[in-house]
This record gives sequence, structure tokens and C-alpha cells, in this order.
Amino acid sequence: MVEQAMRIRMVWEEVTAAHWGRSSQEVKEALTVAASRWAVPIDERATTLTALYIANGSWE
Repeated sequence: MVEQAMRIRMVWEEVTAAHWGRSSQEVKEALTVAASRWAVPIDERATTLTALYIANGSWE
């Protein structure tokens, strides 16, 4: 469980560091690639919502 959480965090950090404020489609593609690389299962809805959050550049 802890290992999975660490991999999810690595996906988040990798994508936000490189794609913060970019288009949601570009962020979504980066999320998909990173999740695959880190072996993190991610569904379409979670990918879309996370991409919008990162693309808008908001922590709130």
C-alpha cells in the first residue's frame, strides 16, 4: 500500500514539475505516460480531472 502511494506521488510530482499550467490535453497525455512508467493504474475520469487541475495551475 505504501509503495503504491509513493508511486502515485512520483507521477504527480513528475507531471506537475514539467507540465504545470500547460494545456489539459498535454497534461493528460503526460499523466498517462507517467502512470504507465510508474505502473500506477489510472482511470479516464481521474486522468481528466487531474489534468484539468494541473493545467489550471491551482493548488486551491
